[in-house]
Amino acid sequence: MINSDTFLKIVSVVIAIMLWAYVIEVTDPVKKQTYTDIPVRLLNVESLTDRGLALSGEATYTVDVVAQAKRADLSGITSSDILAEADLFGYSMGKNFIPVIVTAPKGVTVLEVNPVKINVVIEELIEVAKPIKVVFTGQLEEGIEAGQVNTKPEVILVSGARSEVSAVSHIKAEVNMSKLTVDGNTVQTRAVAVNSEGDVVQNVKLSSPYIDVTAKLYSVKEVPLIVEITGEVAPIYEVTELNVPEVIKIKGTESSLKDIDVLTAAAIDVSSVSNTSSIPIDIPLPEGVEFASGYENITADIKIKPVATKKFTYTSEEILMEGIDGVNNITITTPQITVTASGSEMVIAGLKKEDLRPYVELDAESLISVTAKVQVRYDKQLGHIAIDPEEVHIALNQIENE
Repeated sequence: MINSDTFLKIVSVVIAIMLWAYVIEVTDPVKKQTYTDIPVRLLNVESLTDRGLALSGEATYTVDVVAQAKRADLSGITSSDILAEADLFGYSMGKNFIPVIVTAPKGVTVLEVNPVKINVVIEELIEVAKPIKVVFTGQLEEGIEAGQVNTKPEVILVSGARSEVSAVSHIKAEVNMSKLTVDGNTVQTRAVAVNSEGDVVQNVKLSSPYIDVTAKLYSVKEVPLIVEITGEVAPIYEVTELNVPEVIKIKGTESSLKDIDVLTAAAIDVSSVSNTSSIPIDIPLPEGVEFASGYENITADIKIKPVATKKFTYTSEEILMEGIDGVNNITITTPQITVTASGSEMVIAGLKKEDLRPYVELDAESLISVTAKVQVRYDKQLGHIAIDPEEVHIALNQIENE
């Protein structure tokens, strides 16, 4: 049998456990619980739209909530039972810190909300028409591409906060090439707003969620391209590189391509080119023929650089006078001229003042107008000579009577 001491010890333990349970369940029934990532519901969003405003960004917010209640009450509560709301009514453009109001089930007390306010950015609401670009995926046999591509609608209206709409470059419509036929057909695809990098812009609304793309399969053909270059760049520039495509790829039906052996572009005039440029090439195409992928906007690429220059100053005495006898009675009254020579760096580097010989060609007309045009003789291989001023004033000397 159990002795009396052991029995008393067992009874004491049982009573202690019962007392602990009583304290927990009766005298101290309150418990705290933390609920994380409670979504915040935004109220009166439509009031912003009515005032020409819109939310910027994804506008998704969450809070952490610390709640307190009896153990039995908390045991059946989950995050979905706690409601967090923020009212947008009355707020204007800019950053707004809006209080979060949390509602819990009956018997549950909300002790803490973190954060107590959410940062909501409000901007001007705008709507802009954006172009549609069709992207064809999948692979077909070499020399086959999609052609005669049309979309319905032709553009899509994008609305939302100004910064978000401005970030949209175009609307992407993705079509698998395997769905197209030679005779042409229509494929419906999802409209996706993307930025210039091709990333999806989320927080905008589109006037149409879908796009109907009509296209047909075309054959691709490569033909020679003739491009005539006319004119010359200004003498102060030197062409260092000129790249003009010699061939181009086009696409169309086999019947529309069979008689095309060469294409001729409009002539390109380079006389007005003053810096390194890519000049668009205008190529007329027969009806029913299109540029193949990658050849829609081909250019002639010209690289130029300023030529080397060197300036020399000449006094009136250093300017030769030619053309008539008796030049001793004629004086150039313009004090000096500046001659600027341009050419390759090697020639200009070795050019000296005496290599240039300025002179004026006098005649009866110049004597009447008392001006003469300055010209320069030289033996070097120069690109251009500029004279400032281009004309000098002359005067007839009075001859004293003996």
